[in-house]
Amino acid sequence: MTGAPKRQGTAASGAAVRKASGGAPAPGGSARTVPADRGRTVVAERAVRRIAERAAGEADLVGRHAQVVHGTAAVDGRRADVRVDVRLPYPARLGEAGERVRGRMAERVAELSGLTVRSASVRVQSLAPDRAAPSAPSVDRDRPSGRARRPWSARRVPAALVAVAAAASCGVLLGDLLAVHLAGRRPAPWRTGVVDWPAAHGPGDGTVVAVGAVAAVLGAWLLWLALTPGLRGVLPMSPVPGHPRQRAVLDRSAVAEFVRDAAAAVPGVTDVRVRCGRRRVRLRARLGFGDRRAAHDAVRAATDTTLTALGLSRPLKLTVALRTEPHWRPPAPPDQRPDESSEPRQGVPGVPETFQGAGSQETPGTPEAPAVPVRRADATKEREQ
Repeated sequence: MTGAPKRQGTAASGAAVRKASGGAPAPGGSARTVPADRGRTVVAERAVRRIAERAAGEADLVGRHAQVVHGTAAVDGRRADVRVDVRLPYPARLGEAGERVRGRMAERVAELSGLTVRSASVRVQSLAPDRAAPSAPSVDRDRPSGRARRPWSARRVPAALVAVAAAASCGVLLGDLLAVHLAGRRPAPWRTGVVDWPAAHGPGDGTVVAVGAVAAVLGAWLLWLALTPGLRGVLPMSPVPGHPRQRAVLDRSAVAEFVRDAAAAVPGVTDVRVRCGRRRVRLRARLGFGDRRAAHDAVRAATDTTLTALGLSRPLKLTVALRTEPHWRPPAPPDQRPDESSEPRQGVPGVPETFQGAGSQETPGTPEAPAVPVRRADATKEREQ
């Protein structure tokens, strides 16, 4: 009997404690912290550094990427300072490539770590050729000519003429046949004349021989057009690597313009004339001044470089003819040129030597003295006295 009230009092006291802990804090007890406000999140500098290095390597440099050599990161509260050393692919614009790497690194660090990037630095340590990037095709003058052939012409004009002539002849003949068989008319005089004319003229007749010769020439011309590619005014260029079906041609007039500009840029060369053929380029120019042999070598080197840079499939043979102008004079050897410093000055008669060349002498630290005018009348009076 005495134990039951004691247990009841204990249960009541436990309920009171639970009520106090679940609701308002009990009097005299300490307030508890919400679980969401407990502790803090810290991003290690090592993680920030790895994010920065990975982001710098992901920056797109026109199909290429930078190689990260080393990286550092410093975290101060909610702010971070990152820095990476990279090796950029060569060739590349250092300023533009470095700005792309820096922007990518700052963006990814702020996005993934949640920190505010206070400073992001990129140092280009070295340059390295990117083997994955496609290299420019080298121009080889000894490449076989069968790689790129001249494109075939459509022959639109000859085909149109033949088609019109054949259609007109067939149309006239068909009209006459329909008139004879359907309308019951007599054959046209030209058709009966064409049928009767071979019966009256043998193979030895001059007209038959002339008509046969014309027909043979026309047939040979048509065969020539059918078996040849045409387009003689263009030159095939080298095929694009990896795209053998893509073809490019260059007009011979354009090649002549390029060669003419290259030759005209040589000092002393005037009146340049270029004639470009299918296999040879002939250049004729005139020399106004300078050494003839040196100018000839310079013209040949400049034009040869231009022809090589055009990328033609078949190398063109270059012929250079350099002639001198009527007023051209060969330059004097260096040992025979007059030395102006060794020649004595010729004074002006009647003028004292003190004033000779007063306008050309200069004294350091003083302004240039004006020239003293000399009058011929005063000099003549002095000579008469």
